[in-house]
Amino acid sequence: MKYDFTTVPDRSDCGSSKWNGVKNASVENVPLSVADMEFVTAPPIAKAVKRLADTTILGYTKPTDEYYDAVCGWMKRRHDFEVKREWIINTPGVVDALAVLVDACTKPGDSVIILTPVYYPFDMAVLAKGRGIIYSTLININGHYEIDFEDLRKKAAMPRAKALLFCNPHNPVGRVWTKDELAKVADICCDNGVFIIDDEIHHDIIMPGYEHTVMANTGKRVLDNIAVCTAPSKTFNIAGLQGSNIIIPNAKIRAKAVACSMMNMQLSLNIVAYTACIAAYNECEEWLDALLKVIASNAEYVKGFMAENFPEIKISPLEGTYLMWLDMRGLGMTHIELKKMLEGADLYLDNGEVFGEAGRGFQRINLACARVTLEKAMARFKKAVDGVRADWAENGQPYHKKLDIGVKPEGFDYDSTVARNRRLRAPQANPTLIVFTRYYECPICRAILAVLTAAYPMLKLRGYDVKVVMQSDLSTLLKAAKKYPFELIADPDKILYDRYEVFEAGNFVQMLAGDRLYEKFVGRNVKKLLDTDMVDSIATAFNGADEQEEDGPRELQLSAFVAVDKNLTVTYSHYCKTVADFPGVKDLLEILK
Repeated sequence: MKYDFTTVPDRSDCGSSKWNGVKNASVENVPLSVADMEFVTAPPIAKAVKRLADTTILGYTKPTDEYYDAVCGWMKRRHDFEVKREWIINTPGVVDALAVLVDACTKPGDSVIILTPVYYPFDMAVLAKGRGIIYSTLININGHYEIDFEDLRKKAAMPRAKALLFCNPHNPVGRVWTKDELAKVADICCDNGVFIIDDEIHHDIIMPGYEHTVMANTGKRVLDNIAVCTAPSKTFNIAGLQGSNIIIPNAKIRAKAVACSMMNMQLSLNIVAYTACIAAYNECEEWLDALLKVIASNAEYVKGFMAENFPEIKISPLEGTYLMWLDMRGLGMTHIELKKMLEGADLYLDNGEVFGEAGRGFQRINLACARVTLEKAMARFKKAVDGVRADWAENGQPYHKKLDIGVKPEGFDYDSTVARNRRLRAPQANPTLIVFTRYYECPICRAILAVLTAAYPMLKLRGYDVKVVMQSDLSTLLKAAKKYPFELIADPDKILYDRYEVFEAGNFVQMLAGDRLYEKFVGRNVKKLLDTDMVDSIATAFNGADEQEEDGPRELQLSAFVAVDKNLTVTYSHYCKTVADFPGVKDLLEILK
């Protein structure tokens, strides 16, 4: 092969975000998570950057005619999209552009539609600007994802819906939307005054047999209602140079976006970003064509490996991007067990839950690596799964079941402020309301306890017992017990939480997105959160991680409210979607009549 796609670069000492973010990363255990490639830089780009350093003063730099010609030529040649140079603005990255455009085309109090599961910075871009989020869930048909157009139409018609964050091709599910699908989305948005923020950062990575369409090409009227966000970063593995080409035909929105960028003190790109972009678009087309064959071959390898060894794993067809979406729920593990198994085998993919609740039990694997890297990863994967199954054969498979209506909780063993070594058994003297909350020191936990204390006299009159499960130790709860008229259950090891699938949010943003109390508290100023005890969580979330000590309380923990009758059959079930998505006093009394 003319280009080098077989070398495994050692990135352990170069500050790589991907490698530094995991344990034991090495050329033997290459992380296959963050969407940058494990390939050496395309030679023309490397030569151009070296030449720049040797011949040019590295001062403040603006786009040149050569840059505009390169971008416009690439979009016409590869995507049949005629771009006028005045339509182009620059941002350090597409994620930066998403936040700028949310700011430019919406106002405080407006909301942005997001199709989920999706790349998690979409949520962050909206949250950072203090806007609301309206989710529309993609339809998963045996691994093939489709847009729920009926739901999207309803959401777009909401008065507060002013923008759509759209991913084309879609990350993480790998869809390359057809021209007809894109036209439907464009029509829905144009009909309802919803501006389209179109993330096309992966639009060059299209697999054989599929064709990418720039949404702006689906009709004349959409040109005035769209921003097409592009960059050479994913295509040519130059994300670290931080340069994006944002195409906005609408002059008013473009002017607003430029103003918002300036208000964020984003004045221009670094000089190397322009140079690398020119070299990529003018000299690396042959390299890209070779890359696409490698990605397609790697996709076939993983697909074949799973079909042979783990046919219960469903793989979404890879139409575009170099990121494969794997539905691993068939392995019989919760997403927590799955993550623990993978990390124990030094396998670092992207956990599906960070892309939204619909991603729990899924994994996203980065295929932009040498075949030998994939082979080693798949060998470790098989060994890890075989090890888990051997353990199950010897010790039994862990029980875990969501407490939906009609389910009976098995093995509800606990220590509480009433007694130790207790078990919830049938028949009971009374129906019971079981509440899973956070840990006692948490303000949200205290708020739930206050709600339950206020509702308790009426619940007692209706014959209900109340039990509250917390991630605090028993000594802490015994000190607090006299304040509350109900039983407090200590579960510091999160055994009951995992057993009944009372999980955490996938990331900090998911804890807050769409939360009624959050939106009321923050209003127009998201920076109010900086004066709360959530500031550390915000910092880690916007750095792309939500790591915490495994033996401490789960900071992203969501709550659950479950009622069981005397025979322990669940009669009411509410698993909270956000941190304050819990029923109030009136709600509880209305529900538990």
